[in-house]
Amino acid sequence: MSDVLKSAYAIYSLKCPSLFYFRQKSEAEESNLKTIYGIRDIPSDNGLRKILDGIPSEELREAFALLFSRIKQEGLLKDYYYWNKHLVVSIDGVEHFSSKKISCPHCLQRTHRDGSRSNYHSMLSAAVVCPGEKEVFVMDNEPIVRQPGEQKNDCELNAAKRLLDKLQLTHNQELMVLTMDALYACAPLVCRINENPNWRYVINAKESSHQALFEQFDRLNEEHKVHWEDIKTAEGTYTFGYVNKLSLNDSNRDVLCNFLYCIWTNKKGEEKIFSWITNITLSRKTIMPVMRMGRSRWKIENEVFNTLKNQDYNFSHNFGHGEENLCTNFAYLMMLAFTVDQAQQRACKYFQAILEHLKTKLKLWEAVKAVFRILPCESMTELYGKICKMYQIRLDSG
Repeated sequence: MSDVLKSAYAIYSLKCPSLFYFRQKSEAEESNLKTIYGIRDIPSDNGLRKILDGIPSEELREAFALLFSRIKQEGLLKDYYYWNKHLVVSIDGVEHFSSKKISCPHCLQRTHRDGSRSNYHSMLSAAVVCPGEKEVFVMDNEPIVRQPGEQKNDCELNAAKRLLDKLQLTHNQELMVLTMDALYACAPLVCRINENPNWRYVINAKESSHQALFEQFDRLNEEHKVHWEDIKTAEGTYTFGYVNKLSLNDSNRDVLCNFLYCIWTNKKGEEKIFSWITNITLSRKTIMPVMRMGRSRWKIENEVFNTLKNQDYNFSHNFGHGEENLCTNFAYLMMLAFTVDQAQQRACKYFQAILEHLKTKLKLWEAVKAVFRILPCESMTELYGKICKMYQIRLDSG
């Protein structure tokens, strides 16, 4: 089982396009898989899929908490405590498998306009982000799959409740600001977050789905009870309107939230409008950080999901679906490999120097695979060192 897990992880770490590609090995690759990844015997394709399919996803999921603890221990999060020593945690869903032919008991189903059906798997991811910081670190992932004994599809809201329960269990001491899109601006999620004294939220709100909230804001604005502030920056001007303690909606008048309305005008005069609900008290001091935390929600889409889709992680490739946990376990291993890469990008001087020299991640992965195929190495550090030597990249002596 250890060799299976390490082999499956190495597939994503090395950006292999298929299991077949992974099995075609030179002597150097054989050696590097043993010394760098600690793999003694590489399993067959079918053996890997069968064993990985039988591993409970919850057990593999524990690796995210362990990896997060190591990232924190190494000091990589010291610049990520953004507002009042809180980590900003972006939560969003992503679909990682879809097929009209392949299915398993956990698949969700979607009916198309032409009457055909497709089967799919999704998961809800939570990642530490920070305004002004490029790297993101995945904390946890909750599968959005058909639940045991259920006939109906699972949904993001139910998955969000389970994810929050898991975050509270594994990271209860962390001060967090949870940022989410408008789907989650509902009473059950807001109340659930409010139950934890260490949590705050900044959730997108849309007029189309939160009409009562915007009507309250407009009415108070007519009564001159909305606070307005203009804040100029080098990039343009922010015009904020904010008010505290509005009812979330007509059905939940006792569920109160604070509302921030933002008009962003760039130097060309072009405008964009944003709006959020939050349980952070809004004032002139807090409106800018709340806005920046709200807008940083996009980092999970841009820096996590788009990176996985476009930078050789083979996100859309089906390495195997299985009957139990294979699909989810492959997605977990991909997220683990991505998070390790983010940690290296944040802290490894070799990784940073190579990326600066080669300009793109795709070229960096190509260089890693090229050296991995032909030169035996004792560690990834030695492998990076050989890439630096090959490209004549000088490292800062510090």
